Amino acid sequence: MTRPNILFLSIEDLNDWIAPLGGHPDTITPNLTRLARHSVVFERAYAAAPACSPSRAATLYGRNPWETGIYGNAHRPNHAFPRGRGLSLVGGLQSAGYQTFGAGKVFHVLKGQFDHDEWTEYHGQEPDSFAPISRSQKSGALGSNSDFGPAPDDTPQYDELNTDWITRRMTGGAEGQFWALGLYRPHLPFIVPKRFFDQLPAVVADPPGLGANGFAPDNAAPLAGLPRPAMSFVRQNAGLGKALHAHGEYKAFLKAYLASISYADALLGRVLDRMDEQGLWGNTIVVLWSDHGWQLGEKLAFRKFTLWERALRVPLFIGGPGIAPGRAGDPVSLTDIAPTLFSLAGLPAPGRFTGQDMAPLLRGEAQALRGHALSVWGHDLMSDRPKLAFSARSRDFRFIRYWTGHEELYDHRADPFEHANLLQAPDDGALAAVVRAHRAMLPVAPCPPVNTAPPRRRWQAARKMSPAQSTTTSSGGKPLKPTDE
Repeated sequence: MTRPNILFLSIEDLNDWIAPLGGHPDTITPNLTRLARHSVVFERAYAAAPACSPSRAATLYGRNPWETGIYGNAHRPNHAFPRGRGLSLVGGLQSAGYQTFGAGKVFHVLKGQFDHDEWTEYHGQEPDSFAPISRSQKSGALGSNSDFGPAPDDTPQYDELNTDWITRRMTGGAEGQFWALGLYRPHLPFIVPKRFFDQLPAVVADPPGLGANGFAPDNAAPLAGLPRPAMSFVRQNAGLGKALHAHGEYKAFLKAYLASISYADALLGRVLDRMDEQGLWGNTIVVLWSDHGWQLGEKLAFRKFTLWERALRVPLFIGGPGIAPGRAGDPVSLTDIAPTLFSLAGLPAPGRFTGQDMAPLLRGEAQALRGHALSVWGHDLMSDRPKLAFSARSRDFRFIRYWTGHEELYDHRADPFEHANLLQAPDDGALAAVVRAHRAMLPVAPCPPVNTAPPRRRWQAARKMSPAQSTTTSSGGKPLKPTDE
């Protein structure tokens, strides 16, 4: 039996501004549109957490953060998923006979953050291996990671080297190959070749969901009706928005994010060209996803790190042999990717995966999906008493419950940008059934964070759950903080 290849494409920090999801009016994403024509596009796909490490761990191990204890970027996934056991999607496919090739940011972060033995070959050119570009923006005082602006077109780019490396391994006639490419842009700093800035309007449009703030961080209107813990998420990264506003650089920052999306889209085009040249479409399952969304001033929020739609909704496309292109409207989670890929490859999904297998839906069979997607975020994630908040996204509603007991509810049929919290006033009973149904979706007894228990207890807990990889250093060797990018 011919074993299909799998092309696994992740794009860091890519929100839903792309053309196939309705996006920002100035976004230029022809290659995402091109891939969408080959795929089922999930209109309501959500990250398990609005941060890189917990989202990528949930995706690659098929388990939610509250099942593993991996809640923040500073958590060590190898405490929940011991190395050497092949417990990730990559390791499981390798154990089933796949050759596994990876380049770029697939796991979080880079070197030392994953089990290299799960890869037949891995290429990890890192962003800071290239000469830094000096900052010209006034708001660059926030640090180089918040820099943005055009680079010379001939500047070496990390993502380009990784794209070229993986495409050279995608050859016609291949069977049983797993090719993973993790594009780093549009992650900060938003520095990409100048030509991607030049193709955009001189002044780009505001975000579709910007709403009443338009953009002024001292305007309290966007925060009306929000409970105190929700506002604490906004304040956590308020410095970026305030600096951009103070220096009149908000629109320039938006433009840099859009240019970074276009840059990633152009690299995706190289991969799709290779698929065409090598005749790989007939025997290759293609998955494209992002680890979480990104906020650019909606509700005054910047970066990710909230439980609202813009931080959690992500692109998810799946295509391949036997999959009729189309659109799927039910909410799904990134944790559903791993079991679905096993099924599409004709392999039994490991019992450790708790995501749902969506393969029947993709093959055109009738399938009732779970009907909601859950996400988690909070404060004090490294402590033994984390403050956890959970979001449940159904087809029509988003419900959020904070550690304080405060709640939010948004009706997406009338309020797609979540401007009006329906629970800001005492409930008159009309929403009681909706709130009860969504409360019932939330985890009952979340697992404690992996790094808080003594080593032996951590090891014993890990044996009862599921396994993985990673350390807690950035590519520069410095310890990561829970809110690091």
